[in-house]
Amino acid sequence: MFEQNQLSAMDFGTMSDEGLIEALRAVHGAAAAAQAAEVFAVRELYRRARAASAEPGPGGVRAGEFAAAEAAVALYVDEGTAGALIDIGLVLEEALPRTRMAFAAGRIDLAKVRVIVDSTRALAKEVVDALEPRLLEAAARTNPARLRQAARRWANRLDPGGARRRRERRQENRDVRIRAVQDSMAVFDGLLPAPGAQTVAMRLREMSLQVCAADPRTMPQRRADALVALADGSGRLRCRCGRGERCPKVGVPVEPPRRPLIQIGIAADTLLDMREAPAFLAGYGPIDAALARLLAEHASFQVVSEHTDGGATDEAALRRVASEIRAVDGMCRFPGCTIPAAEGELERSGGGLAVLCSRHGRLKSLADKRKQWRVWRDDRDRLQWTAPDGDVHTTVREGARYLFPHTDIELPAVETAGIRAAFTADRPTGEELLYPLDGHIPLHRQLARIAPENDIPDDAPEHRG
Repeated sequence: MFEQNQLSAMDFGTMSDEGLIEALRAVHGAAAAAQAAEVFAVRELYRRARAASAEPGPGGVRAGEFAAAEAAVALYVDEGTAGALIDIGLVLEEALPRTRMAFAAGRIDLAKVRVIVDSTRALAKEVVDALEPRLLEAAARTNPARLRQAARRWANRLDPGGARRRRERRQENRDVRIRAVQDSMAVFDGLLPAPGAQTVAMRLREMSLQVCAADPRTMPQRRADALVALADGSGRLRCRCGRGERCPKVGVPVEPPRRPLIQIGIAADTLLDMREAPAFLAGYGPIDAALARLLAEHASFQVVSEHTDGGATDEAALRRVASEIRAVDGMCRFPGCTIPAAEGELERSGGGLAVLCSRHGRLKSLADKRKQWRVWRDDRDRLQWTAPDGDVHTTVREGARYLFPHTDIELPAVETAGIRAAFTADRPTGEELLYPLDGHIPLHRQLARIAPENDIPDDAPEHRG
């Protein structure tokens, strides 16, 4: 680990590309270790406050009640953030010793620690003991979003009954809120059950693609205008390309209202109520089997073979297996990307076919010409990506883990019977504590499309060979 004086003495401008990547990792590890020290310090402050007021005092003061307020004032943060740091510190101390050690050493950062804490707090000790080492292994090779999906999938497999109880309890917290911000703007957000949220998200995406590629609005701006169009009854996003009758979207009939498409992958035996493996809601991740069966009552079905792979080479075969490949891939196959496969395109990657979102499909197309990234298929399931710095990253068919649960070979084994999960109420969480940048507007406009979900696809995307 680099000391503070070593970090400040780094001259990034003189480093090679490889050296810059190593320096970036070192700085991130040092920041993670500093985060751990902050968490442990505020936890100790809370412990001392509790010791000083072990019994309720005059006016109903509870033990440690004002430790968060004291920390918030000292750090110039809100009390909710300070309380979250205290809570994470207590959970690490009481239930997650391996995670606490990895955090202190700077091997994982606060965002990943938070995922592990959130994913294990309602599980029995036997399950946590089996799950924690596997989560730490996954945390070393993935980002917080992917880690959260893996953690939810494994927790649902190990404790399916608890997953249903947590989901039913959490649905009671659903809400939609409007919060005023500066410059005559307002934040419109809410907490919705995952199927309802994906229904809204898919409808807004469909409406955002009703305009032509020359429309000057970014994808986030289109989604915002589409939400207003839904509310004012027009139900259609009008193109602002300024080409009038020459716009290719002029005259396109408005489709009658329908329920937006959401896609769910579920194993056949789970659908038939023979087992309780989690299902996969595209764009969200794992949902419990009971909810998936409820949604399936009004669904249309497609049977997907376990032997589906990306080895198709001619266009006829491509058309035949396209939807099946999307189902088994589940999401974009670029490392760390969580864009649903339904929103991506099939690309020839590593000698076969795989789903990539529009942004990472473009990255791969450029990489094929400039050799900045190399992609190859290790086997039917695994796609290997070699980054420009030489690091190798592996992605797997996420959807296959739900359609064919026996392929989820990384599932931890819990060697005990009759486990009962201890339920604790989840409280709504906001943005990741490590990067409190939600709502930040980039000063440089070219950065506005850097997130995959904000990439604007071509008018007529075609398969690129």
